[in-house]
Amino acid sequence: MGKEKEIVYEKFLSLQQGIHQKNQKKIRVGLKINILLPLVFLVISFITERSKLVFLVLWIVSLFGIAFYLLYVEYMDFKLQEQLQELGIMEKEAEAQALIGEGVIQSIDEINNARNEMVKDIKDLRKEIKSDIQTMGDKLKKDEKRH
Repeated sequence: MGKEKEIVYEKFLSLQQGIHQKNQKKIRVGLKINILLPLVFLVISFITERSKLVFLVLWIVSLFGIAFYLLYVEYMDFKLQEQLQELGIMEKEAEAQALIGEGVIQSIDEINNARNEMVKDIKDLRKEIKSDIQTMGDKLKKDEKRH
């Protein structure tokens, strides 16, 4: 009986890995279509004498459709990995497998660090702009006193 459980477990893992690989392929195809389909509508809109508005609407609808498709694939893969964690097949501490490559996934710390740096840069920029405006105001006052 223990051997049968191991076989079922191995089949289940291979099925999950197969589904994950198919989802990776779906994401790659979806991203390519996200680039190509709008270009097709753009080219057709310039070639034909028909209303450009129709192709613009088709272009926008296709972008939304592709975006929802990509979100759906990502969500379903995330839920599958979440269920595996709940069943104890995948460790909860283990990072979820990315659909578009390991290099794309960023940790929350990296995102927070980038956000903090951006906020700091904006504050520094505001200080610089304020001092520049103050300097220009002082120069204008000096010029008015001379005249």
